[in-house]
Amino acid sequence: MLPDFLITGKESGMFCPKCGKENSNDVKFCSSCGVNISAPNLVAPPTGVASEQMTFGKSISTCFAKYVDFKGRASRPEFWWFYLFTVILTWGSILVDSSQILSTIISLATFLPTFAAGSRRLHDTNKSGWWQLLMLTIIGLIPLVIWWSSKGTDQDNQYGSV
Repeated sequence: MLPDFLITGKESGMFCPKCGKENSNDVKFCSSCGVNISAPNLVAPPTGVASEQMTFGKSISTCFAKYVDFKGRASRPEFWWFYLFTVILTWGSILVDSSQILSTIISLATFLPTFAAGSRRLHDTNKSGWWQLLMLTIIGLIPLVIWWSSKGTDQDNQYGSV
């Protein structure tokens, strides 16, 4: 495969050392995050800038590792993959055990990790984890699902860094 500059006739732009976004060669600051990118040696994307993709398995291990960690932030994939895991696990236990004792045990075992992940997810949208108390009212689930589904803040916030 040919490099872009051989195909287009021009060199690719500079990459931001903070967010990894490509910018044209004539700009001094990143158009995405505002970091100074006028350094001449930034012609390739920096290593480690792009965050590793959150997979189903990684989400489960992350949420169980942060079992009762209500501080920090959680990405949308981290929260939703773990939530899907708990739903599948609970439904599967209901199919296996009609007395629902197993599903009750599983629900109790996953309650705190799910609540902690929901709190960290709200932190990513710059909201307090205490907003989860809205789920005590049926109508309160609507704003919670909207907030959990919303894109998180791109900058650092009071709950942690990106």
